[in-house]
Amino acid sequence: MKNPNKYLLEGRRCVDEFQQIELLTDLKWDEVECVWYFSVKICETNEAKSDFFNSIWYVTMEDVFPEGKIKIFPAVQGGISNTYYHQSNNGIIAKNGLWRKGDVCLRDPLEDIADINREPTNPENRICWNIERLLEWISKAEKNSLVTSKDWFELPDVKKTNALTIVFDEDEISCMQWEDAGAKSGIVKLRFKGNKQYFVETFFDLKGNICVENAWGGYVDSQKEDLITGIWILLDKIPVINMWQAPNTISELKNVLKKSGILWEKDIVPLLNKIRDGKRHPFLIGFPIPEKFYGDTRNYHWWSWILPVLSHHNKVYKGFRPGKKGWNLRDSRFLLKDNNQVEWSYSENWNQKQILNRGMFEKKVTQKRYAIVGAGAIGAVIAELLVRSGVWKLMIVDGDILSVGNLSRHTLTIKDTGHCKAIALKTHLESVNSHVRVDAVCEYLSYNNLEILNQYDVIIDCTAKDRMIDILSQINMEKIIVSVSVGFKAEKLYFVYYKGKEFGENVFNQHMLEMIYRDKKRIDIEELPWEGIGCWNPVFPALGYDMYIAASVAVQLLTKLIVDDSKSVYTCVFGKKYGMDGLFSGYERI
Repeated sequence: MKNPNKYLLEGRRCVDEFQQIELLTDLKWDEVECVWYFSVKICETNEAKSDFFNSIWYVTMEDVFPEGKIKIFPAVQGGISNTYYHQSNNGIIAKNGLWRKGDVCLRDPLEDIADINREPTNPENRICWNIERLLEWISKAEKNSLVTSKDWFELPDVKKTNALTIVFDEDEISCMQWEDAGAKSGIVKLRFKGNKQYFVETFFDLKGNICVENAWGGYVDSQKEDLITGIWILLDKIPVINMWQAPNTISELKNVLKKSGILWEKDIVPLLNKIRDGKRHPFLIGFPIPEKFYGDTRNYHWWSWILPVLSHHNKVYKGFRPGKKGWNLRDSRFLLKDNNQVEWSYSENWNQKQILNRGMFEKKVTQKRYAIVGAGAIGAVIAELLVRSGVWKLMIVDGDILSVGNLSRHTLTIKDTGHCKAIALKTHLESVNSHVRVDAVCEYLSYNNLEILNQYDVIIDCTAKDRMIDILSQINMEKIIVSVSVGFKAEKLYFVYYKGKEFGENVFNQHMLEMIYRDKKRIDIEELPWEGIGCWNPVFPALGYDMYIAASVAVQLLTKLIVDDSKSVYTCVFGKKYGMDGLFSGYERI
């Protein structure tokens, strides 16, 4: 017989201190769920006649207590059966038959960021804290105040049993497109990209007209043959039962669809008949969601049901010839029985604003098109910083081949060695952000191919070559031209910004040139690192983190200048600054 450790025994004693709590079952080990548990009854609530009065709950702890998770579940017998806000799907019963799986959320939404209301680590206080949060949750649930109009919207909990992820792109614009389309069901085309991800490409109505088309970047578009077909329906409201519970069975789904005016035999079965080909297909169910609870619709969200292989060809119900009637009857009797579980998969909105809301540049920055000349360490880091913060259109220009020696400072990896830097960087950047489109030019910029820059708004020179300044001075179009380079051992960062039509060497004032040449004079062949054997193998010395720091400073300067839009020329030199203790303290503008 398994015995609880001393910490569990100490933590459990706190229950005796709660007047609103009656201990029903003392600490026990559950062999099925592999957790410790005890059960309690709520004896006093704000509203004595509520569903919560005399409700029974199971408090569970992992065997590693005081580490591990503490969860609190409603009992199957005597517990609440509905699902409320800030609660997992309560329509599923645990394998032990004792409790439902609707554990309540007791965490503060700011806990991870601001360390607010952090759960104590002391074993004597952990269980007490969780019970206190349970009582607080119950109090709010009784008053129907678990959420307010100031709270960010949270979707009902869907129990995913399929590992596939359906990726879609919905925002305010697509919301208007859906309203204009007016369709409520149809066919959807998706593109498979590996990693168990299917990207929604196009929604069609039943007549074959395009309703909404998702515009992905180069990563998704790189393999056009990997298309699959699914079906979709669009609802007017979130399909929930029992207050805030996503349907778990086909019967529950049928009932919730019926409440939205969608009948299984009339509306769904004809869609199923379009995908009888011996394969599994996704069934997407869309509905409007707000930004905050009780707010106006912001966009649409999609749940994804991965259908079983539907009846087809000779797979019909006994006594029936191959055809829709025999197929549908076999489906209803075996594959799509009312008590069968809905096999929900993961579904995520990868809209640009959604996935980059942690750190996205202002629109003035993201709407411009960028050409980066030179795909070395500085150019690669700058490109990645731009892409990770919302820039969607870039061109990389560089004829150089990536060598293994480049890897100490570059964002690319071993698998990219021997390949053109520009092409390899294109692949990498498009894998960072699914909306990005990158053009790669595997040749050096020269007077002969200068026209490739015409369609780009911002030209960033990361070559550190004097000749490139002269080449760029031949551009006679309105552009933002930026030069970024580092000095010897990356002790200095040189930054030049120009906006206009007459970029030329005069932009590099005498002070800038003087400092650059002074830096070059410091180069002593005896101090240079060498790669391989031969007189052609000295390389520029600088550490990887120096390149990242320099590139970050340059991008911050560039984006600030674009947003302010007040300067036509700006030159700046930064030097490394060290404290009295000799430790690095940052870049100082000199």
